[in-house]
Amino acid sequence: MAAAVSAQDRRSETDVETILSADRAFCLPIAFQPEAKGLPLSSTLPRIYIYVGAVASIAQVIRDKHAAIMRRWKKLAATAASAKGLSAPALETVMSRYLSALADDDASAVKERRKLLESHLASRLRQGFVLPEIVSELLTLGRCIAEVCSDVPERERPDPALLVPILAELQHAATTASEIFWQHLREDEQVEKGLLRRLQTIATASRDDPHRGGFTAHLQEALALIVEGVPARCLSIALMDVELTVAAAVGAAPETCGGPPRPDLRDVFDDLARSEEGSAVERTLEHDERVVAARLPEHGPLVGILYAVRAREPFAAREVRRLEAIAALLGVLLENSRLYAALRLRIEESETEKRLRETFVSVLAHDLRGPLSVSRLAAAAIAKMPEAADIRQKLADRVVSGIDRADRMVTDLLDANRIRAGERLALDLGSCDLAAIAREVAGELAPVHGDRFAVSGDSSVQGIWSAEHLRRIVTNLATNAAKYGAPDTPVELDVHATDAVATLSVHNAGKPISADELPRLFEPFSRTRSSQHSGIAGWGLGLALVKGSVEAHGGSVSVQSSQRKGTTFTVALPRDARPFQAEATGTR
Repeated sequence: MAAAVSAQDRRSETDVETILSADRAFCLPIAFQPEAKGLPLSSTLPRIYIYVGAVASIAQVIRDKHAAIMRRWKKLAATAASAKGLSAPALETVMSRYLSALADDDASAVKERRKLLESHLASRLRQGFVLPEIVSELLTLGRCIAEVCSDVPERERPDPALLVPILAELQHAATTASEIFWQHLREDEQVEKGLLRRLQTIATASRDDPHRGGFTAHLQEALALIVEGVPARCLSIALMDVELTVAAAVGAAPETCGGPPRPDLRDVFDDLARSEEGSAVERTLEHDERVVAARLPEHGPLVGILYAVRAREPFAAREVRRLEAIAALLGVLLENSRLYAALRLRIEESETEKRLRETFVSVLAHDLRGPLSVSRLAAAAIAKMPEAADIRQKLADRVVSGIDRADRMVTDLLDANRIRAGERLALDLGSCDLAAIAREVAGELAPVHGDRFAVSGDSSVQGIWSAEHLRRIVTNLATNAAKYGAPDTPVELDVHATDAVATLSVHNAGKPISADELPRLFEPFSRTRSSQHSGIAGWGLGLALVKGSVEAHGGSVSVQSSQRKGTTFTVALPRDARPFQAEATGTR
């Protein structure tokens, strides 16, 4: 059509109108510029303006066929080399909103198109697009509009000439994109490179030094750098835990770290949380404050938000783009920090488990050798003294005792393995007396640890429990109290009961258990630092077995430890453990 018009340079305006109106083939080239084709401005521009009143027909097609146009555009845009692998939101960016803005022609729409164009350009630069690909996307949008218009029924089809302003606008947008591209590339490249490099340096240093707490612990330091590139009265980062919480803030009026962000920013954050676009959101707040906020990361589940607040003066487009670029990097650095911390933890756990296995094998070999050696020597002595019946009996008792001790060790190991696997121990339940068992254990331990054990409370506490496991519970708690408590101080065992619950508490004076060790105290193969340096051998299974036996009864065990009050372990058991064993075994 452009050639036909060019050939009619000297025709009247009526003739030009006839040519434009008669051509329904939509052959307008994308880069059509009437003034470049030799037409006098007086014969072309007035004719375009004559149709402005009818441009609503094109605008209506854009509104009605918005989804169809975007489908065509995304299909074509996805063929670009740099678009390979992009998710749908990352490919689309703000083009859907830009298309909607093309349907409007007031002053605010012009500003909105410019703003969206700059946002789209910034996204594409971060995604690694080259300028020809960006320009091609804009021109492709015009092609898609023209194709969709051609699909409209002929009686409703808008005049082809009405596409001229739309295509000219897109051509102008492509030219503007080129200008913006080179201008900001020159101005921002060095600044952004230096800023991002320094942020990367902070992240690397925090990663290489495990005592620095990871990159998250150094966001305040990072913000001090970022505010140089995005001047603001206040610059903050809010990270998502259960809800958004300010993790770092700098500036003249920084927000309180550890608390929620300002209430007047809630709508901004809600928009970012719902959005799948990586572009920043700008708003005007009360007292004419301006805020610009970008999500971390650009796409996917919300991890946090980087936002800047400034009094009155709006943020320049390149400042917004820079904030978006910084937010994109911060999102990557935070995720890398999280993954690195998780990896370091797994490595430490693996190394700890390896050390525990090695220690366990060493201690197991040592501990089993004792009772087995005694049993072997006793058996050999029996063979040499067949006539001495009384001596044979003592030696036989030693054999049985040694074998029983070895058997208990194996049983403890098997139970510890079940506990570690999350299984509930099986119990042989019957009627027994917790208070009586406590007194028996105290008497049995006295020859080893001295007359330090004092049993108080109710004289008889009957219940349906496993006597074997109650003995294990009392023995382990009392032995630990004697071994790790202050020497020559009493170990107090107190037994009380109500109609529903029986309670055993074991108390010792001495050095308390540190607060950071309490959460791991009942884990298999876990030993406190003081016990590791005490010279007292052990597997670290005692408290794990106590917890497993208590929970198998449907009970609970807790510990309180302080310098002033000493250490107290408290066991609470239901008076009848049968319902809990039935639940564990699936029987009724």
